[in-house]
Amino acid sequence: MITANVFNRVFFIKVEQYGTGTVIDVDGKQYLVTARHLLGESYENPELDYFHANEWKALPIKVVGISRTSADVAVFATNITLCPANLPLSVGSKGMVISQDLFFLGFPYTLRTDGGDALQGRPCPFIRKGILSSAFDDGTGDAKIYIDATNNIGFSGGPIVFQTAGNPGFSVAGIVSGYRTEAEDVICEEGERTGWTVVANTGLTIGYDIDEAVKLIQRNPIGHPV
Repeated sequence: MITANVFNRVFFIKVEQYGTGTVIDVDGKQYLVTARHLLGESYENPELDYFHANEWKALPIKVVGISRTSADVAVFATNITLCPANLPLSVGSKGMVISQDLFFLGFPYTLRTDGGDALQGRPCPFIRKGILSSAFDDGTGDAKIYIDATNNIGFSGGPIVFQTAGNPGFSVAGIVSGYRTEAEDVICEEGERTGWTVVANTGLTIGYDIDEAVKLIQRNPIGHPV
C-alpha cells in the first residue's frame, strides 16, 4: 500500500506539456524532479505551474540541472517547502532486484482525484504496479529502468518506488520517462497486410535511475532547506 510520504511528494505540473513532478530530499535540501521532455524547448527559463485548490498556480523555480545526455531528467529548486519534513522518503535504487514489485505514480491523460487536506489541497495521483523487468546502462552512461507495466501519457516525471525485503518503507528508485513503442502492421479482415502500420504501446515502461537526478543536484546543490 502506497504511504502518505509518497503521495505527498507527487505534484501535477505543466511546463510546455502536462505531467508529473517528484519531490526528493538530498543532503537536507528539497528539489522537484521531472522528465526533461516536458520542458519542450523551454530549457533556459522554464515556467512551471502546479495544480492546487482546483486551479493552476505558478511555482517559482530555479534550474538545478537538466540532463544533457540521453537521461530524461530535469531538476528544479523552489523557495518554499513542497513536502513537510515529517514525511521523509528514502532516495536511491540500492537493494532493488529483478522481478520485484515496483509502483509508479502520476496523472495519466490529466486525470486526477481530490486529495483534500491529506495532500494540502493538491490532487491525488493515479498508481500503477508492475515488476522490474530489467535495469541496465545501455551504453549511453545513463541507467535505465524497465518495468513490465503499461504506462500512459501523463505519468512522465512521476516517481518509481519500491520496498526492499523486510523493510515496509518505500524508496524512490527512479523517474518515469515514457514507454516503449513498436510499429505494428494493420491487418484487414481477410488477414492480409494493408501496408499501414500503427504505433502500439508494448507494455514496457521506461524510467531513469534517480541517481541521474542526484548527480545533477550534487553539481549545483541550491535546494530549499528542509
